[in-house]
Amino acid sequence: MIAIRSEVECAARSDAKVLLTGESGVGKDIAARVIHQRSARSHMPFVSINCVSVPDSLLEPELFGHVRGSFTGAYRDRQGLLEAAHKGTVFLDEVCEMSPRMQALLLRFMESGEIQRVGSDRVQSNLDTRVVAATNKDPMELLASKAFRDDLYYRLNVIEIKIPPLRARSEDIPALFNHFLARFAEENGIAPPAVAPDAMAALVEFEWPGNVRQLKNIVERLIVRGERSIITVADLPQEIVGRLRPLTRMSVPSVPVERPALEVVFDRMVKHRESFWSVVYPAFMIRDLTRNDLRFIVRRGLQETKGSYKMLVELLNMHPTDYKRFLNFLRKHECQVPFERFRSARLRPRAMPEEPFASGRLGEATPPVLGDPLPIPEDTSAIAIARR
Repeated sequence: MIAIRSEVECAARSDAKVLLTGESGVGKDIAARVIHQRSARSHMPFVSINCVSVPDSLLEPELFGHVRGSFTGAYRDRQGLLEAAHKGTVFLDEVCEMSPRMQALLLRFMESGEIQRVGSDRVQSNLDTRVVAATNKDPMELLASKAFRDDLYYRLNVIEIKIPPLRARSEDIPALFNHFLARFAEENGIAPPAVAPDAMAALVEFEWPGNVRQLKNIVERLIVRGERSIITVADLPQEIVGRLRPLTRMSVPSVPVERPALEVVFDRMVKHRESFWSVVYPAFMIRDLTRNDLRFIVRRGLQETKGSYKMLVELLNMHPTDYKRFLNFLRKHECQVPFERFRSARLRPRAMPEEPFASGRLGEATPPVLGDPLPIPEDTSAIAIARR
């Protein structure tokens, strides 16, 4: 990050166009603001727009302005963002999401400094606006697929600054975490809590798919929810403790380092006898686990139980009376998984009235738990095998 800072400082000393690349949440917008604040244009406007958040029909008047009566709602003349940033800087976030037509209009402005307001027959020239653009996609892939104009790319890419993801600079995580911790604690009028060593180790080992933005949100969540003076592993959200990058010794000692994180969650229920309602349900409801994650867990369990949802309830350490509740939960969130493909050849010919997701009607899926047609020895064996 010292090298990135040096590149940002170098870009700030010139008026050259800058293209910032990197995953979502790495801080491209912050880099753009630093470039502006360190430049000779710092006393002039800094204007930012996310190109993907504005419909294409509105992006043109937003950037170039419009005249009165040019379209419905245009009740007065209005200057665009490029004009508003005259002598300053305009930051075009997600610039690669522009339509081909908007790319052509932007290219014309960058080549000549001319703009034409929507509905106007007059061209305005001599605008002096510095353009800093950003994208979270690989520009080379976009060029190869013809989704982005190569002439616009090379016009933007005078100085390219690639900001690495947070997982590639894990030594920054403690400093960033403590920075946000102090900031949000001050905003909420409390003393910043300390961080236990094992909790900080878990934070460092996490992959951080949402990068710095995700880290910031988690710190704010801990400050808002927490009432303790020390943040421990138990206080961290499931998305961290359940998906550590390489699983460390403090996680689940019996799980190999390279095993997928969802397998670890599954083993917490099957091998460590934790309930589905305490491991999966709360994490799913606060969106730490996705629907795909939940379907994976259900499929994994049906593999062990040979397609029996009743045995799956027992496998995931739920009470037998939770059978209907579990099925309703899966149905409500569209996470039901057809059981037929998990049946063995021996079991397929038999009628299985307890399985609801073959017919698609939940009302037929609630017989008494003791009415399972599978022989008891086979049920017990399957669960025992799954727990080994």
